[in-house]
Amino acid sequence: MDDMVRRCRDAGMNVTPQRLAVYRTLLESEEHPSPEMLYRQVRESMPSLSLATIYKALEALERLGLVHEVNVISDTKRYDANTDNHHHLVCTMCGNVADYYSDELDALVPRRRVRGFVPRSVTVNITGVCASCQQAGDH
Repeated sequence: MDDMVRRCRDAGMNVTPQRLAVYRTLLESEEHPSPEMLYRQVRESMPSLSLATIYKALEALERLGLVHEVNVISDTKRYDANTDNHHHLVCTMCGNVADYYSDELDALVPRRRVRGFVPRSVTVNITGVCASCQQAGDH
């Protein structure tokens, strides 16, 4: 949380209770929540909070480099406060997203230029069926 406060102040942004609550909820979550999920969670302690405020807080936190959007095939955005180099396991049945660490995948280095495109980093989403969905027979 101290890092968030410092980055906000360095960027000339206000450290609002809403931004703090959204960031804290993201830090504590392993779900890679959508804005709607965050809204439901944060609203429990801040009943007057709006969904628009959640989106604005996420945009601000993303600009500060504290959170990033997880690129999963989904109808909604998902967010992650884990800025360590990692990848994701994405369940195609329930939509669960879990962090996955792999030295092997970290070592992937694309050619310097790919059809005129200059790569900056590599993140991998591994899709499949999570253990819970397998146990439920949903696969």
